[in-house]
Amino acid sequence: MNELAPRQDSDVLPTGFWAKTFAAFRIANFRWFFAALCCNFASMNIQMFIRGWLVFEITHSYEKLGWMTAAGGIVGLIAAPLGGVIADRVPQKKTVLQAAGVANGIVTVVIAVLITRQMLQFEHLLAASVLQGFIMNGMMPSRQALTRDVVGLDLLTNAIGLSTSGMNAARLMLPGLAGGLVAALGGGDGNVDPAKWVYLMMTVLYFGAAAMMLKVRVIDHHPHDRHQDPVLIQIRAGFAYVLRTPVIFMLLGCNFLMVFFSMTYFMLLPGFVKEVLGAGPEKLGLIISVSGLGSLAGSLVIASLPNRNRARILLSGSLLAGIALMGFALSTNYWLSLVLLTIVGLGQSTRMSLSNVLIQSHVDDDYRGRVMSIYMLEMSVLSIAVYPISILADVLGPQWAVGGSAACLVVLILVLFKVPAYRNLD
Repeated sequence: MNELAPRQDSDVLPTGFWAKTFAAFRIANFRWFFAALCCNFASMNIQMFIRGWLVFEITHSYEKLGWMTAAGGIVGLIAAPLGGVIADRVPQKKTVLQAAGVANGIVTVVIAVLITRQMLQFEHLLAASVLQGFIMNGMMPSRQALTRDVVGLDLLTNAIGLSTSGMNAARLMLPGLAGGLVAALGGGDGNVDPAKWVYLMMTVLYFGAAAMMLKVRVIDHHPHDRHQDPVLIQIRAGFAYVLRTPVIFMLLGCNFLMVFFSMTYFMLLPGFVKEVLGAGPEKLGLIISVSGLGSLAGSLVIASLPNRNRARILLSGSLLAGIALMGFALSTNYWLSLVLLTIVGLGQSTRMSLSNVLIQSHVDDDYRGRVMSIYMLEMSVLSIAVYPISILADVLGPQWAVGGSAACLVVLILVLFKVPAYRNLD
């Protein structure tokens, strides 16, 4: 079989639970692609812990945590649409991922040097957030679109489920290890010096991801002639396509609301763990990691599912996450909160994988990159929109902020269960 061509014919897809769950690994290109993604996922999940911990350790402010998230979102408003145009224009999307890995590695090594020289300030972390927000949003449409190029449509659900599993496995192991390392080296109570080792580890992982992408071989994509139009015209055409395609507009709009109501807790987690649950950096890392256990289980199940009833499964997982998140908001016991976030992770993984699959299954190939950029653009808008929630957490407390968002999520899902055009999507 030609490794440059993704497997397309459904009659050769494997049977049996385990064979179906790991079907995409039969393609050598996907194995290298997956390895590169895992290095990238590892760095991203470590950063979920270390950046938030550093900001709260330096500033002791929920508002600063919110501003950090919003800053990355603001730059994403520009970078995501440009990333979509790039994904639809470049012959080889993997080069975009390689450039992003190198750029991220440079940013993390600079932060490590600043920590080593005891020069790190909140403004440095804010600048890093802006730069990496630009890099991530510019790269993600290419990464999302490349998955189909690597495995084909028949294995797309499986490949996205496995990719999400890799992300969740990294989330399961690495934030806890990073938190344990910081705590073991004396981090906390104003001492941020141990974080330099975490940033150096992320640098190695980012450069490793770029190197592994060299082994991914796919056929050059030759863009349609209209993809050579001016960038602004292409961006406008992408938004026009979404507005005139009801199923894509519905999927993107509903996904934005689900993400907004379900992800507020994560932005507030460093302060929530310290002030509500009375725990230190090692337990912050642990609670991020163990919540990934549910996400890993959910993504493996998604990888083995047939291509039917996907919207119903998505809604069921989101409802489960909303109920568990309401319980988390009420809890002041660390171990109970850990269990509840594991359940949240299970539901979130279901939503994340299947929303991606549903959008890619219904979008036209000519607009795939730009639609995935709008999908990413929603995350940028979300990052800005949650900023008022951080102020609310400072005023009323993080439990009210998280609980209110979770209640809105449950109401939204119950409404969508009543909408046949959404719940019957496959």
